[in-house]
Amino acid sequence: MDQSITPTKYVNPMIDVAFKYLFGTEKNKNLLKVLLENVFDREIEDISYDNTEQIGESLDARNAYFDVLCRAKDGPDFIVECQVRPQEFFAERAVFYASRTVANNAPKGEWDYDFRSVYFLGLINFPLPDVIGKTEGYFHSFSLRNDKTHALMTDKVRYAFMEVATFNKRIEECQSFQDEFLFYMKNLPTFVEKPDTRHNQYFEELLHTAEYLNMDMETQAMYEKRLKEMRDIRNVEEYARRHTLAEGIKQGIAEGLEKGMAEGLAKGHEKGLAEGLERGMEQGMEKGLAEGISKVKEALKLLRDGYSAEEVSEKTGLSLEDVRSLQ
Repeated sequence: MDQSITPTKYVNPMIDVAFKYLFGTEKNKNLLKVLLENVFDREIEDISYDNTEQIGESLDARNAYFDVLCRAKDGPDFIVECQVRPQEFFAERAVFYASRTVANNAPKGEWDYDFRSVYFLGLINFPLPDVIGKTEGYFHSFSLRNDKTHALMTDKVRYAFMEVATFNKRIEECQSFQDEFLFYMKNLPTFVEKPDTRHNQYFEELLHTAEYLNMDMETQAMYEKRLKEMRDIRNVEEYARRHTLAEGIKQGIAEGLEKGMAEGLAKGHEKGLAEGLERGMEQGMEKGLAEGISKVKEALKLLRDGYSAEEVSEKTGLSLEDVRSLQ
């Protein structure tokens, strides 16, 4: 088997098949339950999974797909989304998913708008955009609050995001459940041997469940198939990147030469114009000085011949004041 698609001791939880196996199956639901309890800081009696497809209200409405949608027995609906690739409007998508769930939970007929709470958790393999007002670190939570007083408007809609790819702490540096969870989510496929979980029962369970050999054969086959698909996607993207880069370099060189020649000619024209002006001024000054000297000599001769200052000024073009200064 190609080494690039050989399953490791522990599966990669950021691959959809593995993620749904770990957090979206009935037999492993305790992994999700404890995660949600820690992320949203509330106790959950039990969870049950729901259909992960929410159909639009009209034929042309876009369908919304969730990785995991579950309902707490004593509380809200939870949407858990695993997003590997960056998306320009990921925050807006989270709002759309939560809104669609609220709308689908609305009863028929009269209603006072007291809907079930909806909490969204996004596990993302890229940095959360700064524009949405994230805090420092790798865990970010949002709620609906007053802009000035920060007083809570309602706790029925909440959002949380956990950055997996950017997490760079060692296990001994982890200070919270969120830190440890992110550590394992990022590093699971790199472990050759079982790491020290510091006797934490939750992460012991996570590691045991995430072992490739502990999967059933059907899930193993789906996981291997997904690994192959991801390898093919990477190869296509890498080819496209190299091809695009080569074309970009070729085009850049051509455009650079063309631009450079144009700029060179422009700069040459500027330089020539400046030099021409300078040379013209020098020649003009020399010519003007020669003509001035000639006029002065002519004026002096006319004055010696007895012409009046007014007559000399008229004949030479010198001002009357200049002619009188020569007398």
